[in-house]
Amino acid sequence: MVLTRNIIEKIQQKYKIIGREVELEKVILARSVGKNILIEGEVGVGKTTIARAISAYFDSDFYRIDCNEETLSHNLVGYWDPPLVISKGYIEGSYIFGPLPLAMMNGGCLFINEINRMPESTQNSLLTSLDEGLLEIPKLKTIQAHKDFFVVATQNPSAHVGVTVLGEALKDRFIWVHLDYQNPEEEIKIIKQEAKFKNSDDPEIALLCQRIIQYTRESTSLRRGSSIRGAIDLADLIIDSETQHSAQKWVDRAIMALYNKIELEDGIAKSKTEIITDIVLAVLNKADFQ
Repeated sequence: MVLTRNIIEKIQQKYKIIGREVELEKVILARSVGKNILIEGEVGVGKTTIARAISAYFDSDFYRIDCNEETLSHNLVGYWDPPLVISKGYIEGSYIFGPLPLAMMNGGCLFINEINRMPESTQNSLLTSLDEGLLEIPKLKTIQAHKDFFVVATQNPSAHVGVTVLGEALKDRFIWVHLDYQNPEEEIKIIKQEAKFKNSDDPEIALLCQRIIQYTRESTSLRRGSSIRGAIDLADLIIDSETQHSAQKWVDRAIMALYNKIELEDGIAKSKTEIITDIVLAVLNKADFQ
């Protein structure tokens, strides 16, 4: 336990991760016993940051694929380059390796971003690699995974639009780790760390920005509230002596920062702009903003 605690502290310091002790401990444990990891959480909770940190800490090369409904097997595995095949034939030099075989051959981390946006047919290309450490490339060779090969995948909750249900066979090959929003104290520290604050800036800015995004998550009018990125963007827009103490400027900047980061519930008559305005004014009024 002491050893794990030391590893967590080193990762936090090196990669500027605030909090996440419990989640890091779970990911380190899964990695140390050779398991593949599926990290689930809302947009902006730090899934990619943790994946990169773990990969770097274990000194693994990092191979990334970002998934959508058009991610096909050749995007993951690779493909034959027609001109090279014509001139050289079916040899290794004619094949363009995808991130999966590269990670397998080099003992790296394959990071699959938003795996539940990957079509089921493409998901099936992963099964033997995850289960047996083998990948067959027709007309070329069968790749045996390096002992240090591992996979970290992320997914957004199933309620998000555009996601694909992961097949049971694929889910069965992952250890599951959940990332929720962090507590307000940690989020305030993240805002102070990531936003472009100066020593003279109003210390209340980070607190107000965190409260505003917290209200968006609690609003019954919104299907999805803002991630911490919304608070960081808002803080950067507000850090200006001419705007810090104007309620209207806070509203205007919040609309800019949050509009693309929230989703309305079905059947809501109010617009995003109106909801953001109400939330900002409620937070400012509660804080006796002047």
